Amino acid sequence: MGQGQRVEALDYLRGVMALSIMIYHYVCGTIGDPDGNTVLGRLGIYGVSLFYIISGASLFLAYRNSSWGLDKVSEFWKKRLLRLAPIYWIACIGFLFKLWRNYSIETVMLNLSMTFGFLGYTKGIPAGSWSIGNEVCFYLAFPIVIICARRWAALLALLLVSLVSYIHFAFNLLGTDKSLAEQWFTYIHPFNQIFLFVVGVALSKFSLSVQPSRLSNVSSVLLLVVAALGMFFYESTPEMIQLVTGYDRLVFTLFSIIATFACLRLALSGKTFIEKGLKHLGEMSYSIYMLHSVTFFYVQKFIPKSVSTGMPLFYVAMFISVPLTLYLASLSYRYIETPFIRLGKMKDGGFIQNIKLVFRRQA
Repeated sequence: MGQGQRVEALDYLRGVMALSIMIYHYVCGTIGDPDGNTVLGRLGIYGVSLFYIISGASLFLAYRNSSWGLDKVSEFWKKRLLRLAPIYWIACIGFLFKLWRNYSIETVMLNLSMTFGFLGYTKGIPAGSWSIGNEVCFYLAFPIVIICARRWAALLALLLVSLVSYIHFAFNLLGTDKSLAEQWFTYIHPFNQIFLFVVGVALSKFSLSVQPSRLSNVSSVLLLVVAALGMFFYESTPEMIQLVTGYDRLVFTLFSIIATFACLRLALSGKTFIEKGLKHLGEMSYSIYMLHSVTFFYVQKFIPKSVSTGMPLFYVAMFISVPLTLYLASLSYRYIETPFIRLGKMKDGGFIQNIKLVFRRQA
């Protein structure tokens, strides 16, 4: 596996999680929150956890052989900003267009500058923005993490420190005496999530050290089945807070880690019809994640009253908002994400000239 090579199955997993989170949010916003013993309830929580693990694993694959001087750090940040900001800004502006009175100038500036993750992590505007704020924090720490990853001893020390923080939140700072909603701002703290990012880096490094065998795909599929069965059938309580506290937090995290490792080890052709669909779903996963809430927001406002009164809101979400979100996400990936990804990779020429070049090429 060469530097920068993508693992297709990781993208497939990311896409399925984005789709699951969209459906979870639409269900929550129409017929009520699913409980912690449902498949959807668990995916709604651990889909984001898997995003973090996949992010750490993918970034390690892309940058494991890089040298980290100031130029490389600057290049890394440019790529990450161009990858996240355009779609995030669209989602923000979508909400601000109708709800601008709800937000202070400080909150708006923190969101548009993408600094709210470490300057005000509770102040994200779009639904799900907290995870993007956390991701920006992880990017800030990534040069340190990747340098530590050159040696197993340093990486394991970092993994242990982040695990201690993870356990502290699960057993001490979060408790089953209150609901998850009441403790939401504690749960979304970056220090409660960074272990997942670091463990993704460690998984990727470990996967590269394990020689492939003829049984790799078979064993990986079996691991994926074990992770899915564990995630969906492990006995817990209906309360959502139970999923992120105590030993249940560690158990569900372990299943998430196993699922990611299984995907890291899967060697897929990417040529079958199903794989092509999953690949495109993975490609547009970020747009799905960021645009689904603003899409539903406007669908509710602009659909004809005859439709909204004759069709329960749940069906409006499932049969109008879901396909519309997928269509908009596909357009967004092609005409917004892809040009800005290309722009992030360009090193020669002025910034404005490069913008003109990539969008001319895209057209």
